[in-house]
Amino acid sequence: MKRAILILSLCMVLSGMALAQSSQPLFLIERTKNVNKLYYEANITKSGEINAREPIRAFWIMWAKDSTGQTTEPLSFIEKKMAYGYNVEQDPSGRHFNMTLKPFKERLIKIVLLNCTARAEMLINGQPSVFEKMYIYSKGDSKPDSIKLYGTEIESGARKYELVIPKK
Repeated sequence: MKRAILILSLCMVLSGMALAQSSQPLFLIERTKNVNKLYYEANITKSGEINAREPIRAFWIMWAKDSTGQTTEPLSFIEKKMAYGYNVEQDPSGRHFNMTLKPFKERLIKIVLLNCTARAEMLINGQPSVFEKMYIYSKGDSKPDSIKLYGTEIESGARKYELVIPKK
C-alpha cells in the first residue's frame, strides 16, 4: 500500500511537470549522410497522458545549418511517406501505442507511459529493450547499407545494440 501511495504521489508530481511540457523524447535517428538528427517524441496532454489523436511528433534538428541546435524542421512530405514516416495506433488494450517506421515495418515499437515517463520499447537482438537510437549507414542516397539499433535491455539494464542488414 505504501508503494502504491508513493508511486501515485510521484506520478502527481511528474504530471505537474508534464503540464509545463508538451512532449517527452523517445528516440532519435542519426545517419552517415550529415550531422542532422531526427527526433521522435511522445506528445503529452496537459493531464499527463499520451495524446491519442497525435501520439508522436517527429522533427529534424538541423545541426548542419546551425551548430547551436536551435534550428528545427518538420519532416517533408516525401520523408513522411517513405523514408522517416511512421504509423502509430493505440493498442486495443488501451495501455500503449504501437508504432512502426515506414522503411522498417517489420520491427514493432511500443510507446508506453511508465511511472509518468514515455518511452519506446522494441526487441533489440531478441530482447525487450528501451529503444534509444537508430544509426543509418549509407554510401549514397539510396537504401541503407546497414542499420544499427541501440537501447537498454528492460530486464537487466544492459546496453544493447543490433546490426541489421536490409534486404536490397
